[in-house]
Amino acid sequence: MNKFLLSVLFVFSASAQAKIRVVTTLPDIAEVVRAIGQDQVEVQSLLSGSEDAHFAEARPDYILKVNRADIVCSMGLELEVGWLPKVLSKSGNAKIQDGGTGSCILGNSIKPLDVPTGVINRSLGDVHAHGNPHFTLSPLKMAEAGREVVRVLSVALPQESAVFEKNYDAFKAEMTRLQERLAKTVKKTKVMEYHKEFTYFFNAYGLESAGSLEEKPGMPPSAARIAQAAKLAKDNKVTVLFATASAPHKTLERFQELSGVPVVVVPSYVPAKGDANSIAKLQELLVGSVK
Repeated sequence: MNKFLLSVLFVFSASAQAKIRVVTTLPDIAEVVRAIGQDQVEVQSLLSGSEDAHFAEARPDYILKVNRADIVCSMGLELEVGWLPKVLSKSGNAKIQDGGTGSCILGNSIKPLDVPTGVINRSLGDVHAHGNPHFTLSPLKMAEAGREVVRVLSVALPQESAVFEKNYDAFKAEMTRLQERLAKTVKKTKVMEYHKEFTYFFNAYGLESAGSLEEKPGMPPSAARIAQAAKLAKDNKVTVLFATASAPHKTLERFQELSGVPVVVVPSYVPAKGDANSIAKLQELLVGSVK
């Protein structure tokens, strides 16, 4: 075989083995992409799952990773609106911009909860105009969101679209089994949350929510609001309040002191490190935290 044919075969082989480079904003999304793309994708997440995804920074290393990506997958519904658009615009990568072939916004394929009505302005706090973006905590919603991943992977690699569909069906079945299994074990009780980021979890398992400790999303509650929420919790026989590590510790302490209701501090995204480092393990942790 001559050198020319060898070089052609080498180029063809390298091309055939090239993986779709996918960058996600969260580890939760990375898990969905790996489940659907399997050996056709190379996936990395910008965030580790321990940060507040509302308030990340447009770091230079994020910009570099996005510059090299074929696809960027985000939650959407304005969750990453404070930083991701800056990363995308500075990346110099045309295909991953909004509307590009590599733009993958999972929120586009779900029916969100808490869609506001009426006039929306900053006086109402951090209100998401298109609905609550924290759907990672519902296995069935994550399955629903996977449709967007199938769509964008199939655009990138049309010849593998049937495989992506098959993988998606398996992922959807896995998420359905997970939610059905845990629903049989969860204690039906009344609950609260500090910020409305556990709403989809409550909804998934039929937990009755007495609301959030925040009066306005993203705004620390006043002393009067904490007292009001504590009374509401006692009157409604709330058994637990869910919060993340980003919630103000002293506020949570004061609420627990006034209400007598225990507060559990748990992740709301899959952390890259630790015992809850998958969608299933995080769901098990949350269900186990219901008092």
